[in-house]
Amino acid sequence: MKNTRLLAPLALAAAAALAAGVATLLKKPAEAAAPAAAAAPAPKAPAAPKTRMVGTYSFISGFQNAVTVEMNMDYDGEKYSFVVIEDEFPSYSSDSHVAVVYGEDFNMQLEYAAYYGGEDFAAHCVHLGEKYQGIQPVRYGKLEGVSYIDGDNMCLNLAIPGDANSYLLVTLMKNPDYDEDYTTLPNHPDVGYMLSSLRFQNL
Repeated sequence: MKNTRLLAPLALAAAAALAAGVATLLKKPAEAAAPAAAAAPAPKAPAAPKTRMVGTYSFISGFQNAVTVEMNMDYDGEKYSFVVIEDEFPSYSSDSHVAVVYGEDFNMQLEYAAYYGGEDFAAHCVHLGEKYQGIQPVRYGKLEGVSYIDGDNMCLNLAIPGDANSYLLVTLMKNPDYDEDYTTLPNHPDVGYMLSSLRFQNL
């Protein structure tokens, strides 16, 4: 019982430390560049795709003064397909529509998610630490975020630059023919290529 009582405070402390680190990365990218590289190694870069395609996903961010945000992502059209769907999601979502990348090794679901009132990305990370285990910082190109295990899936939460209302939730789902453990998916070279290419703009 004594050990059990100690786990919750330790988990909260770890989550708070992680959130503080993410907040530092977001506020001071230049100063935190070297520590970020050590804490969140970038996935290995894949070979240049033979057929570069661009997938587009748009969503409404915010309630008051809401804006339409457009996300664009590069992918290899010979290895993957990109679709925006409104039902039969690979992973549960309460959103009206999500973007899905289908591939041989994995499927990837991308969707917008709103912060709770008064929350920012650092506070969001603290809440994640209260609910999930194994949270780790991740970086894809200029995007910072965290990864964690949710059942048999790997989830990534990425802060959207300049968006105080929403973040991007990415769910990675292993396919049966993929020989590696599903926990390796955040470091898959193709995941790294696609997520590092993410671009956001307000319409």
